[in-house]
Amino acid sequence: METLCFKGNYTKRFARVKEFCNEKVEVVLDEFLGEFCNIWLEEEFIMQSGADRYDRPATRIDRRNGHYPRTIITGRGVIDLWVPRGKDKRYTYSLFQKFKRKTARFEDIVIDALIKGHSSRKASRFFASMFGKHTISHQAAVQTLRRFDYGLGEWKKRPVRDDALILVLDAVPLKGAIQHLKRATPVLFAYAVYPDGSEEVLDFEIEHGESTNAWSKFCQRLYERGLKNVKLVVHDDCAAIANAIALCWPKALDQQCVFHILNNLAKKLKGYKDKHKIVDDASWLYEAISEEEFYRWLIKFKVKYKKYEYHAALKYFFGKIHQSIKYFELPREYWTIAKTSNRLERFFEELKRRIKVFRRFPNTGSCKRWLYALITEIKPNSTISVTNEKQQSS
Repeated sequence: METLCFKGNYTKRFARVKEFCNEKVEVVLDEFLGEFCNIWLEEEFIMQSGADRYDRPATRIDRRNGHYPRTIITGRGVIDLWVPRGKDKRYTYSLFQKFKRKTARFEDIVIDALIKGHSSRKASRFFASMFGKHTISHQAAVQTLRRFDYGLGEWKKRPVRDDALILVLDAVPLKGAIQHLKRATPVLFAYAVYPDGSEEVLDFEIEHGESTNAWSKFCQRLYERGLKNVKLVVHDDCAAIANAIALCWPKALDQQCVFHILNNLAKKLKGYKDKHKIVDDASWLYEAISEEEFYRWLIKFKVKYKKYEYHAALKYFFGKIHQSIKYFELPREYWTIAKTSNRLERFFEELKRRIKVFRRFPNTGSCKRWLYALITEIKPNSTISVTNEKQQSS
């Protein structure tokens, strides 16, 4: 259907702009927008019915049967419409979709407010203060997120690149992820970094626990979708993830997160006066520029803290050394990324901040919808991050 009303008319209608001087511009523009939309509907009705008001040409295919009121909520506010009605035919108008009271632009604004961290009730009050009461209820605000359902289904079935340089596996506990369970349940996440520097969240899955079976099924689905070759997998101190890696990607390097190892070391040294010195020196080992230099520094570290040689904390740390330095086999510009699971940890922190306003999800479908919405909104700035790490390494 051709665009009506605006073409050729906007110059004349805005010629009155000088009259805005002593009035509120927003009020004048809103009134103009309402008038403009009603003229749009009138012209579309004339085109479809074949006759103007009070006109009876031979080409007329229907008679006018008054109007009915309708409101439409746009990014500019609420517009009151008088929709022309025919006696014998039903008409469609390009100004709005059937059964839709909100434009896609307004829904985009509502979704943006929700995923930025506003609760649905606060968002409802906010839009009421801008556009008037009953603009959108808090239930309708939440329901706007249903538009992500189709995208979520397609996203979880999409093919995955098969050349991940670094794969980060981790889980975040969320309340309400599984309906009718009061406790928080883990949501498994996979995050990939590719040789060209691009990064993405590959997938997530809600499970009852972090068992070997759960992680194996999750990794197997990634493998079947195309993730065949992985150079290095980084994860926390979780034996279930290590078992899943051995099953799905036996040739991949198994890197344990350095941050988690040092954090566990600090916990095991609780109450000892040399705790901070030991943790700082252990952290310094990972600043080595080669594996050979790392082991030279490690010998000095063992000599310095020989009196703690048989302490459970040091025995734990020395037992994890070999699994924490696999990153040396990657190009140096990727060492910072490969040392820890920070890529996912940062996403989890942002996720928790956004959903803090409602504390728990009402059901599993809502949880998946929110996670996908946040994944599409919080996109990693991969090119800049990798470029900066290359500059730092050089």
